[in-house]
This record gives sequence, C-alpha cells and structure tokens, in this order.
Amino acid sequence: MAHPKHAMLRERYQFRCGYCGVSEAESGGELTVDHYHPVSAGGDDSEENLIYCCFRCNTYKADFFPTAHERDAGFRVLHPFEDIGGHLHENEQSSLLEPLTVTGRFHIELLHLNRPQQVELRSTRRLQRLLAEACDFLRHDNEQLRQQILIVEQYLRELHLK
Repeated sequence: MAHPKHAMLRERYQFRCGYCGVSEAESGGELTVDHYHPVSAGGDDSEENLIYCCFRCNTYKADFFPTAHERDAGFRVLHPFEDIGGHLHENEQSSLLEPLTVTGRFHIELLHLNRPQQVELRSTRRLQRLLAEACDFLRHDNEQLRQQILIVEQYLRELHLK
C-alpha cells in the first residue's frame, strides 16, 4: 500500500529518487517513500522527513540514522534538499561520484552511489547532454548558413536584373 503522501512526493521530487536521481522511467515504475529520519528512531511523516526514492537506495539506507557521535564524525546521509555539492561531485571523465568530505564519502558508500548501474546512468546522461548541445550548435550553425544563402541568392538576383 502506497504512503498517503506518495503522489505529492512524486511531484515534489520530479518523479526521481532523491538520493541517486534515477527516474521512474529509468527504473520502470513508481518509486518508494523513505523516512529520512526513520520512524524507528523517532521520525515522523512530515514532508521534510519523507524522501521519494528508489527501492535500491531505500534498501541501502534502511533505518540508518546517525547517533550524535556518528553525526559529529560526519557519518550521515545527505538530505536531497541540502547543498550536496559541498560534499561530493561527479567526475566528468569516469562518471564516478567523488567525495569532498567525510560526509560525502559516507553518503556515497552507504547508498552505493557508484554501483555500476548508477555510473552507467550518469555516463549516459552526460552523453545525452553533450549530444543535445551539439545538436543545438548545429541547428544554430545551419540557420546562419541558411541566412547567408538567402543573402547570396538575393545578391545574385539583383546582379542578374542589372
């Protein structure tokens, strides 16, 4: 049975996993709801505590919630609406997520964000972005060439009329 806020979370997270970014289309169906702060550790059903996520990330995170000592050491899961960029970044050559902090390393490792399927997905998305940019460039270049052809044709017509 779906969580009562399932539909709202789908839209809030744009139909993507809040942790790894996989979309419903890529995963082949709707995703699940995770309690960032697990109910077993005192979490609630507030919107800020509910994360729309894929089955894999939900399974890997399970009911993890850091103790005060773990949190102080940086061992915590990053919330999707937190500034994650300060903790990790994507290597554009390898498509691997690389940690910038202890928290980033813990987050990547706990959620297995460099599992082969995720690396392949990031690589594919990067290639799609590059292809889209190349197509945009070629469309723009084509349009400029069409304009130049029109100018030359107009010039030739004027020459012919003289």
